[in-house]
Amino acid sequence: MKVIRDEETCGIAMIPLFVDWNIRRCNVKGCTQKPTTIVTELGESIPIVGLCEEHYQQGDVPGGATFTFYLG
Repeated sequence: MKVIRDEETCGIAMIPLFVDWNIRRCNVKGCTQKPTTIVTELGESIPIVGLCEEHYQQGDVPGGATFTFYLG
């Protein structure tokens, strides 16, 4: 798993990646917030997801978090 974030410019530098990879919102099922983070290499069935800041922070703790992703 690889995490792509830009904390220094508040995510402005991430906009081209979000556009190129067609990430328009957080991919956690039921969430409609804008993404701030890209996570890649989760597995063959989930190659890339976007996470909003809230979901990134929930997963960025010892033990992490479990999410259901919407990839539609």
